[in-house]
Amino acid sequence: MAHVHVVRAGVMGGDIASWCAGRGMTVTLQDRGEEYIAPAPARARAFYEKRYPGAAKREAVLSRLHADVEGRGVAAADAVIEAIFENADAKRELYSRLEPQMKPDAVLATNTSSIVLEQLAERLANPARLIGLHFFNPVARMPLIEVIRADQSNPEMVQRGLAFARQIDKLAIACRSSPGFLVNRVLMPYLSEAVRAAEEGIPLALIDRAAGDFGMPMGPIELADVVGLDVVMSVGKVLFKSSENVPTVLSTRHAQKRFGKKTGEGFYVWQGDKPQKPPTEGHQAPDDLQDRLLLPLVNEAAAVLREDIVEDADLVD
Repeated sequence: MAHVHVVRAGVMGGDIASWCAGRGMTVTLQDRGEEYIAPAPARARAFYEKRYPGAAKREAVLSRLHADVEGRGVAAADAVIEAIFENADAKRELYSRLEPQMKPDAVLATNTSSIVLEQLAERLANPARLIGLHFFNPVARMPLIEVIRADQSNPEMVQRGLAFARQIDKLAIACRSSPGFLVNRVLMPYLSEAVRAAEEGIPLALIDRAAGDFGMPMGPIELADVVGLDVVMSVGKVLFKSSENVPTVLSTRHAQKRFGKKTGEGFYVWQGDKPQKPPTEGHQAPDDLQDRLLLPLVNEAAAVLREDIVEDADLVD
C-alpha cells in the first residue's frame, strides 16, 4: 500500500498515521477541524526526533503526513482506517459517507477493539471490503495488530490487511470476528478479577505485584490505567452485554472521568509515564490471588481456541 487515510486524529488514530508515515507511506489524517489534528503531528515530531537523529530524515517523514479536514484523501487511498470511538452507530454512519468516495479496490478497515464486524458492515454497499485492523496502545511500542475477518470479508482484503501489517513492521495475527477478538477477549476476565480484588480492599500495588511475580510485564491495575478506564468500560459492555454490577472502584473513577494515564489519574496518579504506587508495608496479598487473576485468562484462552477465533494455540501464546 502506498497511501493510507486515517479518520480521527486522537491518540490511536494519530499514532497509527504517524507510524505509517514513518514506514514510507503517504498518510492523510482526517478529523473535524485543524485543532483536532494538530496534536498528532506534534506527537509525531517528538517521536521522530528520538528515532531519527538526522533532521533531513525527520522532515522527509513528516512531509508524508498530511492534515485533511475535508477528507480529500479518501478517494486516493489504498486503505481507509477508521479510528473513531467505540460506537457501532457512529461507525456505520461514517462508513456511509466514506464508502461512496473510496476506490473500488480500497480496503475499509476499522480499529474497533471489540465490536463484531458483521454489525458494522450492515449498511455497506460492499460489506466484503470491511476488515478489522486492531492496533494496540501505544502504537509505537506494541508490535501486534489483530487482522479481523468477518463471514462476509473478501479473503483478498484480509490478505491485504495481513500484508499491510508486515509492510509497517507489525506482527499480524488473523482472528475471526467475535466480541473482543483475541486479546481483549482473554484480557477482560483478567482485568475484571483484578478490579474485583481491588473492590474487596486488596491494595492495588499488591494486585499488580502478584501478576508481576507470575511473569506479567505489567500488572492488571496499571494496565487498566494504560489502556484507559473508558476503554475498559466500553469493551466490558460489549463483551458482557451489561454494565450492571460494575465494581464501585471502577464505576466511580469512570464517572469522574479519571480514565488513567491519559487523564493523569485513574486507579493510580500518574506523573509522566510512571504510576505513583502507594507503599504496601503491613499488607499481604491472599495466597490465592495469582490463581484468581490468571485462571480466568487461561479459561478464556481455551474458549477462544474451542471457538476457532484463531487457528492454533501458538497464535494465542
